[in-house]
Amino acid sequence: MEGIERCDFIALIVNDIPRAVRFYEETLGLHLRFVQGEKYALFQVGGTKLALQIARSHGPDLPVTVDLVAPRADGVSVLVCCSVKDVDRWCATLRERDVPILREPADYPWGDREFSVRDPDGHVLIFYGPTRERAARSAA
Repeated sequence: MEGIERCDFIALIVNDIPRAVRFYEETLGLHLRFVQGEKYALFQVGGTKLALQIARSHGPDLPVTVDLVAPRADGVSVLVCCSVKDVDRWCATLRERDVPILREPADYPWGDREFSVRDPDGHVLIFYGPTRERAARSAA
């Protein structure tokens, strides 16, 4: 049966490319593959590409124009979830880098331990790994 094979590219609309690049490259430590001035940046995160881009009303050199930008409700419109080896250690690292923690690390019934932050444009980033109990079982 034909259908979706994988989801390996995420694009986030941002207001300021240099500011967003600093956050994703310097604060989160992602591998920057490409920057096109103040319009577009591309990161590699494992097998997934993460793009940051400015939406404009027109322009053949921009992959996303305002007609492709989803309307934003009063709440969150996109959550980006990233797997990490040690949730609590990564949370402490981001806190040391002065990133405000939106939701503190907690174990959830689906078997993940998670915490969340916001990027400079307000996108919610969730970092997850195994719960403490699941991690202890794996280590045994």
